[in-house]
Amino acid sequence: MPSYHEVRLYFGGLWLLIRGDARGLRPFDISDEGVLRSFWAIAWCAPALIVGWIFRRMEYLRHFPQREDYSFIFFLKMLVLEAAYWLVPAAALIALGFVLRFMPLVPILMVVRNWFAVPLAYATSAAIAYLSHAQNGAMGLAGYGSIVLAATILVAALFLAWCILRTVMGGPVMIRIATLGLVALTDMLVARELENIMGVSIT
Repeated sequence: MPSYHEVRLYFGGLWLLIRGDARGLRPFDISDEGVLRSFWAIAWCAPALIVGWIFRRMEYLRHFPQREDYSFIFFLKMLVLEAAYWLVPAAALIALGFVLRFMPLVPILMVVRNWFAVPLAYATSAAIAYLSHAQNGAMGLAGYGSIVLAATILVAALFLAWCILRTVMGGPVMIRIATLGLVALTDMLVARELENIMGVSIT
């Protein structure tokens, strides 16, 4: 598992990439082992994910008090969803790399994406916690407040991801648009569909 010092270097690299400085690539290991090791980012996300799951469970019970499914089953479903959040976009990125012929860039894009997910997870968790307590719970996770805040986080994440892609990939704008759009759209659609299938959606 990467140490705190290594993760700080990764975050520093992300910041440089966002600013358009290609030197931000230096901390990242893009070997096969490095790509696999980057999935340790999930462990660094774990505290934020667990907090988010707890608040989401509370909101779920508030919306569906008649349902008697156990918390263990709910959290197991959330674990499956989280696995999809990481694996499905990675698969989409690999497929797009083959189609658009930028496979040499796929390892670094996967590594950077995985570590970019860590601050995004904490921002999302903080937003969920805020919405759950705002106005004594009047806003709720399925209310208008959640829509506005979720849209803000999404736009910010897409903008920062675009800055990173511009630095890492360069090249034609349309390829970067296709890459960002497909990965983001695949992530959202698959997640939404899985939420409905497993019965954990609160919207």
